[in-house]
Amino acid sequence: MNRARTAVYRRFLYAFLGFAGLLGLALRVEALAALALGGFALLFLAWRQGRGGMARLAVSREVYPSAFEGDTVPVSIALDNRSRRTSWLVEVRDSFGPAVADRQALLEPGPLRGARRRRLVYRTACSRPWGVYTVGPLVLSTSDPFGLFHEERLVPAVEPFAVFPRVWPVAGIEKLGARPSLSPQELTVPRPGQSLAYMGVRDFRPGEDMRRIHCPATARRGAPAVKEHEVDLVPYFTLFVDLDRAHRAGTGLKSTLEYLVRTSACLVWTAAGRGDLVQVLGEGARSLEVPPGSGTLHATQVLYELIRVQQEGRVGLLDLVDHHRMHLPAGSTAMLLAGTIFLDLARLDETLGALQSRGVRPVVVLVNKDTFLPIDRRAVPREEAAAQADAVTTLLRARGVPGAILAADQDLETELGRADLLEASR
Repeated sequence: MNRARTAVYRRFLYAFLGFAGLLGLALRVEALAALALGGFALLFLAWRQGRGGMARLAVSREVYPSAFEGDTVPVSIALDNRSRRTSWLVEVRDSFGPAVADRQALLEPGPLRGARRRRLVYRTACSRPWGVYTVGPLVLSTSDPFGLFHEERLVPAVEPFAVFPRVWPVAGIEKLGARPSLSPQELTVPRPGQSLAYMGVRDFRPGEDMRRIHCPATARRGAPAVKEHEVDLVPYFTLFVDLDRAHRAGTGLKSTLEYLVRTSACLVWTAAGRGDLVQVLGEGARSLEVPPGSGTLHATQVLYELIRVQQEGRVGLLDLVDHHRMHLPAGSTAMLLAGTIFLDLARLDETLGALQSRGVRPVVVLVNKDTFLPIDRRAVPREEAAAQADAVTTLLRARGVPGAILAADQDLETELGRADLLEASR
């Protein structure tokens, strides 16, 4: 019930009962005096009930700490009455930061008797863009059965809540990475190293493990024969993210940071979903370093790190790759995600050549920042940007490196879903 309205009701009851009491004393009408006395007694009991209902009343929240944009999130509120008194009209107000309508109110009309628990649930959508928000605090209030007297208490239950960018499958990423193994295995549970399956048998060599001896073949041949096992190769995927401050452009959903984070999230989620070992490296306001790992849990950790990055770095993308390229294993894939097409072509050619000489397959995706609204520097003329894009495409084609250029006027979901996105430039 509205607090202002109940205050009006209380003032009316005070005035009415006071007038009835004075009138009963003046006219010596015992009925009016008794009415006033009984009314004030009921108001006193209601006041006591409203104030006492908060005693030892506890509230807690249960919610999963992350979700994707647009997901519906259930939030469970647990009410515990740890006293012997009965509580009435218990109201819980919560603040859910990821939703535009962030104020949520739940009412438990009661009676909530002593030593009882009641669970309330509300559902809301993550309607704000990706980022880290807060959920809470909780406001707990109780009232008497008539709703005239209220007591309120703030519960500082503030928790962080991560909203991840919506991810879309990236076409062609299954063609990247290490050679696929010939042995059957679950893609979500890779086993790097020796496989459990074997291709055949061969002669025993001194020093080999006796457990690998194949008994039926040994009995047929009259000489020891051992199993020749396959080798499982799991694709190894490294993502270099350009967080250089000089490549900032655009605002909101049409910005280079938005495109870099969303593209990175889609690449990581798609690669991890097929069983790749994924690591992410970047240099923004703080270092972005996620060690190699696989599975949904690792991909979630990467997404949590991505939504916290800021495009405030001072280290260029090519410097970042040169710093870490010696640690990349042969047969792996290195994805270079740049925030501009105006990279030093000579250094880019040298970096791609160095990666290829180590047996690492480079892939280049560039975000054309000059198609976004300029922030701290003017955009280059269209003719110059088109010439640079042609030069980059020619370089990638000469090196046989898959690549793509993303612009502000392109729909990111459609562009990432193109079947020829990561095909080698022809």
